[in-house]
Amino acid sequence: MALKDDEAHVSAIAELAYGCAFHYLAYGCERKFGIHIDTHAGLPRLLRERSDDAIADVFGGLGTIRQGRWYGGNGNGEAISLVLEILDTIVRWSKRR
Repeated sequence: MALKDDEAHVSAIAELAYGCAFHYLAYGCERKFGIHIDTHAGLPRLLRERSDDAIADVFGGLGTIRQGRWYGGNGNGEAISLVLEILDTIVRWSKRR
């Protein structure tokens, strides 16, 4: 059984969405807080310190999906939809004041 193209590349899509999300969060932190960090490891802490727990949780969820798809090899089309929905949430957050 052949996979649809998007399902065959779910790991790459999750990884790319994670990278995009990180950059949008850095942009949003710079706009909102006048500070950003250059590593994903400290980003949730920075967001929580600024009382943005919800977006920290969203980013954490994306990280969990990314790890499961990249390292665990678990892929499906539903994951792609979820990853893109999370990315959209992060993009919208980064543009709000």
